[in-house]
Amino acid sequence: MKRSILLFSYLLVIFTFIACASSNKVSSNSTKIHPHTALRKLEIDLIKVGDSLVKTEAVLGKSTEKSSDPSGTVMVWYFVEDIEVPEQYYTLKEKPAAAETNKFVKLTFDPKNKITAKDFKL
Repeated sequence: MKRSILLFSYLLVIFTFIACASSNKVSSNSTKIHPHTALRKLEIDLIKVGDSLVKTEAVLGKSTEKSSDPSGTVMVWYFVEDIEVPEQYYTLKEKPAAAETNKFVKLTFDPKNKITAKDFKL
C-alpha cells in the first residue's frame, strides 16, 4: 500500500514537471527585443496624460530612447508586432533604422515625472 502511494506520488511529480517544462513560453529570438515585454494594445492604451513614470514603466517596460529638452524628459518606446499573435507587441532595445514606419509611443514627462504629452502610432 505504501509502495503504491509512493509510486503514484513520484509519477505525479514527474508528470507535473514535464507538463510545466513543455508549456508554451514567449521567448525572444532576437537580442534586439527586450525579453518579457509581450504587450497588447489594450495595455498600451492604459497610459494616459497625467500618469506617473512609475506606472508607465510598469506597463511598457524600459524605454528604447530617452532624451531631455526644454519641455521635459522625452521617452520613446518602439515596438515590433508579433507575427503569430495579432495586436501583441514587443519593445525594441534599439531605435529601428526606419523609425517613421515603426510603431511607437512617445511620452513627455514634467520635472515631477507626470506625463504632459502623449504621441503614438500603433
